[in-house]
Amino acid sequence: MLAGTNKDYCIRAKLNMQDKVKCLRDPVFYRTKDIPHHRTGDRFKAYPTYDFTCPIVDSHEGVTHALRTIEYRDRNALYEWVQKTLALRPVIIYDFSKLNLLSTCLSKRKLRWFVENNHVDGWSDPRFPTIQGIMRRGMTQEALK
Repeated sequence: MLAGTNKDYCIRAKLNMQDKVKCLRDPVFYRTKDIPHHRTGDRFKAYPTYDFTCPIVDSHEGVTHALRTIEYRDRNALYEWVQKTLALRPVIIYDFSKLNLLSTCLSKRKLRWFVENNHVDGWSDPRFPTIQGIMRRGMTQEALK
């Protein structure tokens, strides 16, 4: 798989295909791709999936609380299973819904246009609804928390 001789393969965790929690029914942890990666080119042939990588990285990097949108809520059982099975430090997951504010654009894709066209002083511009921008307006970390 790592050599790239087998194309379009995946590695699954062999669990229980009858499990009530659907994400625990033999989840895919690695996939092969025969297309060059946009950053690493042909260096790698196998890629870990989000479901396998996130619980490991979050635990190793010292994340205490993972903030995830509710679209991943049905994957939380797999996140916890990976951490428990690999004997990793558990991470608390907080699910949240989409945040909408009036008269404020939160889309990073739309905000990036202002940064790339030099209409603002980077991502930390005080007019931006980013954490850095809000803190440059004078809000403290304690107040933000």
